[in-house]
This record gives sequence, C-alpha cells and structure tokens, in this order.
Amino acid sequence: MASCCNRAELELAGNFCEQGFIVTTTGFSLPTELDYAALQRLLPVLALADSVRFLADAPVLVVHSEVDEGAFGDRVATELGKLGIPWQAHAVSAATDHSDAGLYRCADAVLTVIVPAGSSLPSELLATLAHWDVELRALRRLSPPSSASSGQEFALEFYLDDWDRCAAQRARLQDLAGRWEVDLALAPSDSKRPRRRLIAFDMDSTLIQCEVIDELAHRAGVGEEVAAVTARAMRGELDFRSSFRERMSKLRGLDAAQIQEVGATLPIMPGARILLRTLRAQGHHTAILSGGFDYFARKVQAQIGLDEVHANHLQIIDDALTGDVNGEIVDAERKVLLLKEIAEREGIDLADTVAVGDGANDLPMLATAGLGVAFHAKPRVRETAPCAINYGTLETLLYVLGVPRGSD
Repeated sequence: MASCCNRAELELAGNFCEQGFIVTTTGFSLPTELDYAALQRLLPVLALADSVRFLADAPVLVVHSEVDEGAFGDRVATELGKLGIPWQAHAVSAATDHSDAGLYRCADAVLTVIVPAGSSLPSELLATLAHWDVELRALRRLSPPSSASSGQEFALEFYLDDWDRCAAQRARLQDLAGRWEVDLALAPSDSKRPRRRLIAFDMDSTLIQCEVIDELAHRAGVGEEVAAVTARAMRGELDFRSSFRERMSKLRGLDAAQIQEVGATLPIMPGARILLRTLRAQGHHTAILSGGFDYFARKVQAQIGLDEVHANHLQIIDDALTGDVNGEIVDAERKVLLLKEIAEREGIDLADTVAVGDGANDLPMLATAGLGVAFHAKPRVRETAPCAINYGTLETLLYVLGVPRGSD
C-alpha cells in the first residue's frame, strides 16, 4: 500500500516557507521514476494542472496548479495511492521555473496535442511515446482549466528529451493523428520561444471557406469545369501557373459587378478573427500570400486585420474581366520569394517565420518557413508539410505556437 501524507502535509508542500526557500507548488517525492504505464494512468489527472515537471534526480513529481491547488494535490495523491506508489510531500523551491520559457529549456522537443471538442485525450498516447524511447520531462496545459472535463477543445504540450529521436517519428504523427482524430504538432523546443514572428497565410480555403475563382466561375456559367481544374491544381496534379491561366481564360467577359457581389459575402474561416486579434496583440507581422485575387484579399484584410496583402490583380477592361491578370502571377515560387522579402524587410529571421496553407502551391512556402502548417489541407499537402491542423479551427494555430488560451 502507498504511504500517503495527510491534507496538512499537502498544504505544507504548497505553502512551506523558510529563509531562502519558498514553496509555491505541490511536490511528490517518489521511490523511483514514474514509468510510462504509470504516467498513462495518471495523465487524465495531471492534464488538469497548469504544468507538471518530472525531476529525475530526486525523483520528484512537481505539480503546478493555480486553481484550488490543495484539492488538486489531493487528487494526484489519491491516484498515486491507487497505483500503489509510495510518496511523501516535497517542498519545491521557487527556483523551479514553471513559465513557458523555463519549460522549453528543460527539453529538446515539444509535442503539441490538440483534442477537438467532444473528443477525448487518447489513452494510448503515452504508450506511443514510450515506444519512441524518449523521456517525458514536463507537460503544460494550453487550454482553459475546465476544457479537459467539459468536452471543450483541449490542448497540451509534452516536453521531450531527444529531438533527433522524436524527429525520426514525425512521418508517423499524421497517421496517429488520423487514427485518434486529434491534431499533433512536433517542433524543436527552441522554435517555441516567444518572439516576434512573420506569419503568412494563403487565403482561399485557409482564411476563407471557399475558392474565389470557383465562385466567379459559377457566376460565369463554367463552375463545374473550373472547380475540377482547381481541385486538381490544389492536389498537385497540375502545374499551378498553367492551370491558373486555363481557369482565368474561362472567366473572360464576366461582368465586373459580379466581383463586388462575391466580395460582399466572403465566408471567413472559423477562428480567423480570434487568431488575428491575438497575433496583432502580440506584435507579430501578418501577411496574405495568395494565388487568388487582391480585391478579395483586401476585403479579408479589412475584416480580420492583417498587415499586408500580396495576390493577383484581375485585369478589367470595359467593366468586364479579360481573362488575364496584371503583373506577375503569384504562384508557389513567388510566395517563397515574398516570404523571404517581407522577413528581410521586417528584420525577422527566416527561422521565425510561419506559413499556413492548404494547397500544393503552398508546399514550397511551408517548407521554406521556420514552421510550415498545413491547414485542413489536401492529402498530399497534409502528408508533406512539417505540421498539420486537420480537425481544429484556425484559432488552433495559437496552440501550435505555444500560446495558452484564456477561460473566455
């Protein structure tokens, strides 16, 4: 049987103070390190904490919870008792850093796990990490305190010890994510450090829930044939530049008034407004790099607030589309060039850039950026991109960036 301390001892661990030694969290001294089987049993409780650190030298389980910490400590103690693991209350120094920066410093790799609303944290997740033969150093909850138990979207960061070993498993992550229907994002811990970034977005099917060229084609009476070409181009089956010119030629003669009608009803992607509001508040520089059209991109810019827009300019003569665009086509190569140019102009290292897109013409941009994120993307893009969000809204990108969400 486990030897458990009483509530008074837990309160001592949470509030103990003497000269040069202040305790702000609950610590549990254990006879040995927790193995993954035990952690798997403990995870539903530990995931409710603000953060958890596993100190191997002692070994000590350090639990930091700002909401009713004493009661939370009781829950952890109860679970340890169920597992037959002896423990003693342990005083934790204020030097133990529970900030995001402190947690990132304790590990080489960070695995972000985002569970959509109505789903559950996969019970076999830690068993999978055990097979990777990596050490779990800490975990941090990014979603609000009530999210794990209320059926809301739930997000955790797992801090792991060996980037090279973790990186070797990246190809398997999307298979695991699909089986569990969760979003998994793996990144080096250093890439998660809070700092100013350039964050570039594709527009169509990324910031808005449609492909504008298909909407225009529908009004021109050629919707089905243009949509078919668009789908093949986004899957990477056709060269974007040639397929773009083919689709544009079918819009020749479309009344320019139709452009305004489409622009007035652009469906903004769920989560986009909250995402951009948060990015602005944090001082990031944001841009649209789109193979679509600048008229619509500026409409999106005005609605959700981005710093700049780069897209194709529709050519209009005598109030009708000519079937061509003015200037250079914004294709995959142009997006990469623009990403680099904006980063240099803004004094942002390329490693501190983030690119988000869904189509094959976004892949070079995703590969060039410090972090490339495929958002609800086509299969080829999802499988190739460094990171993918398949189930969450655009707001989920904040979790991938390591930004915790409030209770609002």
